[in-house]
Amino acid sequence: MSGSYNLSLVFASYCVAVIAAYSAIYFGTRLFSITGPARKFWLWVGAVCLGTGIWSMHFVGMSAYTMPMNMEMSFSLPLTIASWIPAVLASALALTVITRTTVKALSIIASAIIMGAGISAMHYGGMYAMQMTPAIQYDPLIVAVSVLIAVVASGAALVICRQVRVVPAKYALVTKTAAALVMGAAICGMHYTGMAAASYPMGAEMAEANMLRGQWMGIPTAIVASVFLLVALVVAYQDFRLAERERHEHTEKQQQIHSAAFKDAVTGLGNRSEFERKLMQRIAGGSSSRFTLVNIELVQFRELQNIEGENGADDFMRHVASVLQAHLAGASILARYSSSSFIALLEPHTAAQLEALASAIRHDLEGGQHTQRFGKWRMGFSHYPATASNSRLLVREAQRAKYSFDYSADTAPAEMA
Repeated sequence: MSGSYNLSLVFASYCVAVIAAYSAIYFGTRLFSITGPARKFWLWVGAVCLGTGIWSMHFVGMSAYTMPMNMEMSFSLPLTIASWIPAVLASALALTVITRTTVKALSIIASAIIMGAGISAMHYGGMYAMQMTPAIQYDPLIVAVSVLIAVVASGAALVICRQVRVVPAKYALVTKTAAALVMGAAICGMHYTGMAAASYPMGAEMAEANMLRGQWMGIPTAIVASVFLLVALVVAYQDFRLAERERHEHTEKQQQIHSAAFKDAVTGLGNRSEFERKLMQRIAGGSSSRFTLVNIELVQFRELQNIEGENGADDFMRHVASVLQAHLAGASILARYSSSSFIALLEPHTAAQLEALASAIRHDLEGGQHTQRFGKWRMGFSHYPATASNSRLLVREAQRAKYSFDYSADTAPAEMA
């Protein structure tokens, strides 16, 4: 004998399966960014959510089925609960596999087989919980097809979940929803194929020991299961936001540490360590990577500090930094090499270009508040690899003055031997 289906409950079972699938995808992608003990905790939370969703979908689907001869459906409570375990274990396996950094194709296939077997065990275990005399009979071929669907669907789910995590953020929600719709259809496909394999002997009667009777499994189960899964997703999302906030704070702290180590606090330019690091990287690029270093130094910086104080000196150096940034915008790096000097790494410059650069910088530096009193500057340069082939000699040569700017004496830049 065979029965019929309530289409509204069939649709409800599909909705439960889709929500369960979305939970699996969410937890699968979320676990990639979790490490330590929290990873194991959220893996099992995800496994319980997905397993409970698949298990609930099964019994909502069962409730959609009207037994032949209007037989009242009932289930053994212990066996019904036991059928939940394979679904959770299969889900835990799935989440473990999809959250590994690398997974071989053979591992995907083996996991799909084990996961499909777990889902099938849940389905037929749930069917076995419907104790009756004589027992339900099955068509072996259709059973085999249902198990095959479970295995193929599991494999597809594993592949989908692994691929969804690399989707660009702006397409993530649409992609995850589409994947959940496909996975939900696969889960339902296995269930209803398995149901098609079952037939009920004429005169079969439910066991009186079955404790679960009536319509407890229908719409109420769908609602409870969906609410449970949605609450789990909300909790997981809150945890995700907290983790993201902590990650953001950690990133900001690392940036502050980096700034303290490689940035000049007054001008915001790179400091000596940052410059030397970039210089070494440029030299490591090979002998064909030619460049010019330009060093500019304020000769009377110590006197400026003593008379105007730290704040006055800092204000003046910020002004100098802004002038140099305007004229050296093409520099690979412009850094405050010492308290009184700046250094820049430029593309190769000729003598004429350097002289023009010195004149332009001198002209714009005249606007500084303390220029007339402390306006004595020196500018030097060196070329790689013509001047030297190592960083120490390049910097030393650049620090030798080639041009001087003495605003207090109102002199023009003069080339120095």
